[in-house]
Amino acid sequence: MIMANTKSTKSTNTVSKKEVEQMRQQMEDMQKLIIQLTGKAFDQSQNVQYVNDSNRDVTLTSLTVGELNLSTEGYGQGEVYTFSHYGEQQTVPYEDLKKLIKNNKRFIEGGNVFINDEEVVKEQKLVNVYKKLLSYEQIEKIFSEDKGTFEKIYQSMTQNQKETLKGIIFDKLNKDEKSVDMNIVQILNDDMNIDIMNDYRNQKKLFEELKNENKQ
Repeated sequence: MIMANTKSTKSTNTVSKKEVEQMRQQMEDMQKLIIQLTGKAFDQSQNVQYVNDSNRDVTLTSLTVGELNLSTEGYGQGEVYTFSHYGEQQTVPYEDLKKLIKNNKRFIEGGNVFINDEEVVKEQKLVNVYKKLLSYEQIEKIFSEDKGTFEKIYQSMTQNQKETLKGIIFDKLNKDEKSVDMNIVQILNDDMNIDIMNDYRNQKKLFEELKNENKQ
């Protein structure tokens, strides 16, 4: 038994360069086969598995009040994804999403649309950007916060998401003026140098005038 083990060890230590090359080739061939069958590659040097996820779908949520159009090639070229209203969700192929991120940087980093996938955010190097953005759920929740908490959150928001907040308030006013906290309105007024209630009433008056003209 001892001699057998000794012989085996000696044999292992005298592997020729040709045999080593053959083993290396076999490993490469095996790795290619694994990729073909599972779509996964294995990095032996780091012992880390990487997933080929180019065919996965990613869910996006529009955080824009009104219609939002994003195109894979920019300027309306390529595949166009249209979100008709705030809160609308769509699933987008990951390959298309990478193009949307590249060609719609202002809307992506401004938070007009939210990527509901933390791994994708990391892979696309958007972690620092997303630290400043609110998700759909967070924007909805902000209206139930006290004035101090609301103002603190509001001041850290991007300009694009502040505009979204303004649009949401307009929609709330249209449904029920009493549903809006005037303290919140005043915070937006002071920051944006606007008068939301005055703008809302002018808009409402114009809408009623147009409505009456159509009846005539």
